[in-house]
Amino acid sequence: MRILALSVGNTSLFGGVFSGATGRIVSFRVPTADLVNVSGYVGGKIDGAVLCSVVPQLTPEVAGFIRRTWNLDAQIITCDSPHGLTLDYRQPRQLGTDRIATALGAQAAYPKQNIIVIDCGTASTVTAVRRDGTLLGGAIIPGLSSWPEMLATATAQLPRVMLRRPRVALARSTEEAIASGVFFGHVGAIRETVVRVRAEAFGRGRCQIIGTGGHAERFAREKLFTTIEQTLILQGLRAFAARIFSL
Repeated sequence: MRILALSVGNTSLFGGVFSGATGRIVSFRVPTADLVNVSGYVGGKIDGAVLCSVVPQLTPEVAGFIRRTWNLDAQIITCDSPHGLTLDYRQPRQLGTDRIATALGAQAAYPKQNIIVIDCGTASTVTAVRRDGTLLGGAIIPGLSSWPEMLATATAQLPRVMLRRPRVALARSTEEAIASGVFFGHVGAIRETVVRVRAEAFGRGRCQIIGTGGHAERFAREKLFTTIEQTLILQGLRAFAARIFSL
């Protein structure tokens, strides 16, 4: 059974095609505005589709595209879906479905282990998942790319800078100082947040710390993660599909 998994983000569509519950995922990423190009990456017939979205106004458009292109109704993951997680969240409907999907992916990759997922995208989300499959909550940090934009728009004299890992933190120009503060400040924000979330969620218990998302590789040298899993959200959508389609 050939399945399309699609995650609708604020700036891009991250998708994958896989066969069965354990087959290799062939992934792709396109700008959100280029939805029509998705069919070119899929490359033929599919038997089912699963979808998560953090852009509610785009969800019907994407579902409609799937229906028109492949004559299928996409199975959309929500807090009420039969995903198998327990959501220990005061208002589950406020929980981003991307966080549910990455939690599912983490659980599939590291069964019966405590897990913290750091999804480094437009926002950097920190999500704790207990070994019994309970999503405990976490934190949301403005994403790495948001920091220089906020400085440039909220101040009169600070310029926009390109995202990069500075060679040193001690800067000697305004541009270098912004690059240093943005990158190392984000590293510090993630590290401190994870320390506190880990202590509150698991105490002294062991846990896997998984990095994912478009910016995760930028932090590969910073020792923030146990591992980086770039297709984690697609693995989660595959786990959801396995329940929906009995793969």
